[in-house]
Amino acid sequence: MLAKNVSKHLNKLQQKKYRREYKEFVVEGVKGVDEALASANEVLTLVVEGKRRDEPEFKTLITAAEAKGTAIMYCGRNDIDLIKSTETFPGILAVLAMPEIVLEDFLPGHIICLDRVQDPGNLGTIIRTADWFGVKNILLSEESVDVYNPKTVRGTMGSIFHLQVFVSKNLVSSLKSLVEKKDYRVVSLELGGQDISSLKVKEPTIFVFGSESHGLRPALAELVEERYTIPGNGGAESLNLAIAAGILMSKL
Repeated sequence: MLAKNVSKHLNKLQQKKYRREYKEFVVEGVKGVDEALASANEVLTLVVEGKRRDEPEFKTLITAAEAKGTAIMYCGRNDIDLIKSTETFPGILAVLAMPEIVLEDFLPGHIICLDRVQDPGNLGTIIRTADWFGVKNILLSEESVDVYNPKTVRGTMGSIFHLQVFVSKNLVSSLKSLVEKKDYRVVSLELGGQDISSLKVKEPTIFVFGSESHGLRPALAELVEERYTIPGNGGAESLNLAIAAGILMSKL
């Protein structure tokens, strides 16, 4: 059984304001925890459902956590409802320190830039898709959903540990800095642009996606050099953001 202060702390980390206050976040499930322990991120605590501690995949993660010097705690049935963020607790979670990422940490290559993305599932899917296609940099605007939202982290399936994700305090300023200092060009995906089949990829490029509800802000639109759209033949008004980003990344 977990100490009350521990279970209370884990419960608080489900809220954005406490994640920011403590600079910690939670990843649940075998896959996510495995990726966390294999990464360079600081894993502060591993919490395992006590009755499952001898299961082979759990034993492997416990051993990896011990080798990393991570504190290991065991929880009981009565703890789970307070600490889980899903309907069914997967039996294991890890608490990590939030990495301090700055714009200069971006790796060579393209950048996927998301302005005011609001759905945590969409963001998680985009991060996972970027990892699949080898895109290493995600730039988020100041009004986007928290990248450490439990649903976002879960949706990345561990890919959050393979990329640089930077949350800008002023997206327009960040884009201007990248254009001026790193010679990036800015390309947008929006309705009314050129057919995406005509896209000629040149390094380095920032691909900007606006809000699904409101599109690109005027201040961002002014920085765009080329505009592309993904043509469709059906009756839908638009594509889901994560789907559109995936189609774009498949062409890089």
